[in-house]
Amino acid sequence: MNKDDQSREEILETESEHRFNTARFFVDNASISWALLVGVMLWGVFAYFMMPKSKDPDIPVRIAMATTKWPGQSAIKVEELVTKQVEDAIAQSEYLYQPDARSFGLKSLTLNGISMVQAQLAPHTDVTKAFNDLNLKLLDAQNYLPAGSESTQLNTEFGDTAAVLLAVASPRAEATEISLRAEAIRKALLDIRAENNREETEHQQRQFGQRVSIVAPLPLSVEGINAVASLRVFSSWMESEGYGTDFKILQGPGYVGVDFTSDKTDEQLTVGREIFSNQRLSGQKFFPDAWNPFIVRNLANTRERLASVAGAKYSYRQLDNFSELIAATIRNIPQVKRVLRSGVLHQQVNLIYSQERLASYGVRPDMIAPILNARNTTIPGGTLTVENMDVAIMPSGDFTNYEEIGDVPVALSKEGSPVYLRDILDVSLGYQSPPTLLNYFIDKDKDGQWQRHRSINLSVQMLEGEQIGELGKALDKVLAQVRVDLPPDLIIQRVSDQPRQVRESVGLFIEALVEAVILVVIVAFIGFSDWRSAVLLMISIPITLAMTFGFIHFMGVDIQQVSIAALIIALGLLVDDPVVAGDAIKRQMAAGKPSFIAAWLGPTLLAKAIFFATLTNVVAYLPFLLLTGNQGDFLHSLPVVMASALIASRIVSMTFLPFIGNLILRPPKQKEPSMEVRRKKGLTGHYYRLTSWAIDHRKFVLLGTSVILVLGFALKSQLKNAFFPDDVQYLSYVDIWLQNDANIDATDYVAQHAEKIIRDTISKYRKENGVKAPILEALSTTVGGGAPRFWYTVNPQQRQPNYGQIIIRLSDKDMTPILVPIIQRALTDNIPGAHLDVRQLQTTPVTYPFAIRVSGRVTTGSEEEIKDIQILRGIAQKVKDIVQQSSYARTVREDWGGESLTLLMNVLEDRAAMSGVTNADIALASSTGIDGTEVATLREGDKEIPIVVRLRLDQRGQLQDINNFYVFSSDSEVRVPLEQVATTSIKFQTSRIYRLEKFRTIKVFAFPFSGFISSDIMGDVEEQLAELEKTLPSGYQLQVSGDAANAKHGFLQLLMILGVSSSAIFLALVFQFNNLIKPLVVFATVPLGMVGALLALYVTGQPFGFMAFLGIVSLVGVIVSHIIVLFDFIEVRHAAGDSFREALLDAGIMRLRPILITISATTFALVPLAIHGGPLWQPLCFAQIGGLILATCGTLLLVPVIYTTMVVDLKWIRWEERGTKQGNGESPVTA
Repeated sequence: MNKDDQSREEILETESEHRFNTARFFVDNASISWALLVGVMLWGVFAYFMMPKSKDPDIPVRIAMATTKWPGQSAIKVEELVTKQVEDAIAQSEYLYQPDARSFGLKSLTLNGISMVQAQLAPHTDVTKAFNDLNLKLLDAQNYLPAGSESTQLNTEFGDTAAVLLAVASPRAEATEISLRAEAIRKALLDIRAENNREETEHQQRQFGQRVSIVAPLPLSVEGINAVASLRVFSSWMESEGYGTDFKILQGPGYVGVDFTSDKTDEQLTVGREIFSNQRLSGQKFFPDAWNPFIVRNLANTRERLASVAGAKYSYRQLDNFSELIAATIRNIPQVKRVLRSGVLHQQVNLIYSQERLASYGVRPDMIAPILNARNTTIPGGTLTVENMDVAIMPSGDFTNYEEIGDVPVALSKEGSPVYLRDILDVSLGYQSPPTLLNYFIDKDKDGQWQRHRSINLSVQMLEGEQIGELGKALDKVLAQVRVDLPPDLIIQRVSDQPRQVRESVGLFIEALVEAVILVVIVAFIGFSDWRSAVLLMISIPITLAMTFGFIHFMGVDIQQVSIAALIIALGLLVDDPVVAGDAIKRQMAAGKPSFIAAWLGPTLLAKAIFFATLTNVVAYLPFLLLTGNQGDFLHSLPVVMASALIASRIVSMTFLPFIGNLILRPPKQKEPSMEVRRKKGLTGHYYRLTSWAIDHRKFVLLGTSVILVLGFALKSQLKNAFFPDDVQYLSYVDIWLQNDANIDATDYVAQHAEKIIRDTISKYRKENGVKAPILEALSTTVGGGAPRFWYTVNPQQRQPNYGQIIIRLSDKDMTPILVPIIQRALTDNIPGAHLDVRQLQTTPVTYPFAIRVSGRVTTGSEEEIKDIQILRGIAQKVKDIVQQSSYARTVREDWGGESLTLLMNVLEDRAAMSGVTNADIALASSTGIDGTEVATLREGDKEIPIVVRLRLDQRGQLQDINNFYVFSSDSEVRVPLEQVATTSIKFQTSRIYRLEKFRTIKVFAFPFSGFISSDIMGDVEEQLAELEKTLPSGYQLQVSGDAANAKHGFLQLLMILGVSSSAIFLALVFQFNNLIKPLVVFATVPLGMVGALLALYVTGQPFGFMAFLGIVSLVGVIVSHIIVLFDFIEVRHAAGDSFREALLDAGIMRLRPILITISATTFALVPLAIHGGPLWQPLCFAQIGGLILATCGTLLLVPVIYTTMVVDLKWIRWEERGTKQGNGESPVTA
């Protein structure tokens, strides 16, 4: 040790006697240090177990949905008079998100009869305050909505995600039940046929054929169905079409049907039944609870035929009751926020009337409501005071069951006897028709056969801040308890299970963290020549992690993949301080200092350098807090955890590490080789000679580096641009879209076909690839809308009869990205006429990977509405034509869909007035006849069952039937056929209108073929789209959305963050060095690190996406931190009197081992994350590994070269010799 070094240490020792020194305090006060150490470890353990666990960071969905119904009106009319009014009201809010190409502040979907407006709040908004504001504005807007429209309902829970999505499903009927029911059906048929045989002659039987029966089985629990009228209609139609004669109706517990004589085959009769269903039932099922009908000729085969169509054991009403009991029980779990049910098919009492029959009694449909409400009263009888007691008078009157409805007198017959409601119409207990949303759960039964079960979904949502693992355990316990009160064969299955996903995800990342720690420790044992130094580093890691957990718990960070990944990334950085501090302690011991002095003196000597090195890394990551949008929400915990870990590392290196170092480290037994020896021998000798050569040939080195940089940055053009990769999970899903006017039964038919294709495709893949374990666990299908939000990035589609969704659950999540494109091809090839999109779950929500918005930014009058729509559709078609030319794009379409078939009714005003009917009478006749009108309510327990009056199906099943509707005058006894007062015509109209920021917008979108990404499509069509935009009419525009818009915004934000981070680091370096040029030398190797990152991405085949760019941006702090400490050593050698060349080379020798150890630790620590982190983290890991490796070469070789250039050649940095010490016979270099 030279004199200058000695004097510096003596000064520090002297100052520490009079000034507080943290490192010395911990070394000198062992009891306090032990207590604090134990406290920190307990703090970390407590924080870890108290922190909420989740798979992904919480990305709040700040969206509310305002829904307004206006039944019977066209989409264009609803848009004009409802949607615009609601939009105007919401647009007044100051809390809305500022729209851009990536997202929206205000958007709407208008369909026939309904308006749905979504409002998205700005980030960091007080959600409660904002939603209350929207509610008030919507209440005020009700005054401006048209008559007949319902009040606007604001759903502020649109963004809540299910922690667990349960399916409560009915099993298939068991063999015993099938046998009993088959025997009852056989006996009923036997009796009918025996009676018929007595009536028919042998000649008639030969002439008309054999007896045959079509039977529709029903669950045994179904009551109140009156099928006689419908069966008569069916019988009459079948006979008129020549399918049979002599129809006999049968009805009994659990079945209805017809028996008749026919010479047709079973296939012909099945075709006839389907034609009747489509023509007379509008494709709807005969009864929702019914099984598929079966045909039987030989009664001995009754059981076999019944078994072939056996369906659900439990009715929809039973499922409703079962699921309500389960939901009520789950709500008692402390961690549960709410439980929502989806797919409940609500009951209704049907009052089915015949026009002629009703008219014969002089009763109009509109008279039924006041008659029922006069009987079904809940008006209190008052309270009577008797002898200081209040006696409540409770008059009877409200209906207690549906049979009582038929007993209500409505008129008097000619003879004067009362005419009851059951005399003039059919009273039956049924379900909402048609249904608006149906759920099915598909899994294998005990025999290994796939079964489709009707089901109800339960969305279990968790309170914020609760432990999802505890919720999962509590849910298991509650379900086990409630099963005691439920049928043992009732199916209760998890469709999505976040507790399981969180458990596996957190476990996987914790495993990666442990592996990273082990690798770092191995690197330390290899890198340090002394096992004690390696143990010191090994001990410092859990202390630092414990303190980090304490910090981030205090700041409200959850345990999820980003926070754990941040710890893994930080692991290599947080060992940098302990490595440098431990190395400094060893050098002080080697210099002869006692261990209790060396333990605090070594870290203190490097305190300033370590502080600024830590500061640069913290400053490099903290600007990521400036990220906005979904990326900002997703990555928010990364800079917080990184900064916390680095600060914790700094604290540990100046507190517990000196304390433990004093206990563990010992002076080396052999004297460390002198600098002269290290310059000549071993790895340091090779480094000395290589760096000396580089300094001597610095122009060549700089030229070569420039070439490497040019070629390296040129690699960027060879990388595919991406945004965020898809998530790899057990779940994927299929969006099913039919034409706009398709009904729910058509969608259900396609969904069933898709389910079979999915099962067959996965089964085929399993056989072809020799996979022994089952791959497909279950499917969950929702028809008529989307499932409840089961994943935070999947926005549930609103209820639309032409939409369905299938959730696919696999046993191995790694199979998902393999099977998704295979299933997509199978569905596309086998289901024409429908659009089916197989989607992986996403890390950040992007509705469509490639999307172009076509907007009409003009305000149109009512006369120009159709013209505006035509212009928009025309532009959208041109965009579609361009995108379809790309060989990378599949399923190119737009979100409005085609025009829908509409029946226009034109009221003949003069004729109507002369006939004594009004427009309202005509509209009421149409709506009551077709959709039905709710006239009263039946209360059963806590359920309110609507009572609906509706025309008989055989009088409303076809388009031409509407002309025969009777229009009843509300003011007189007049009734006239509708065709006398109105004409009807068929026309195609737009029935789906999307608006964005109050302007009509059509979105043209596409998905890339497997193996390609959306940027491939954009590269193909970008120039043509730009040319098209130049030709657009005034007021119309194209806007790129999807991945391209998100990537552009994200990359711009990262560039901004890079600028902020670099500026902050530069400023810190200026303060440290008190020099403007030295920071430039420090930054000189950063481009080399970027080239290393690009090269690593290219070699590994990773796209240049947001995470890769994030990895490159975050390299800056890591690279700079190593150079800072190197510069400090140069200054130390300078102060010791070394020549410029010796100071430069000796500092590199002294920093060689710590740099190699920390870089090796950092790169090896990233390997487990690259292996376990999947496609999300691999680009970041590879970018950082490649960047660190190449930047290390720059730090050790290029920095001395550039420093020499700055001092010797350019003379931008002044170097003053402080002694006469010469090295290798060189004269001092002065600049």
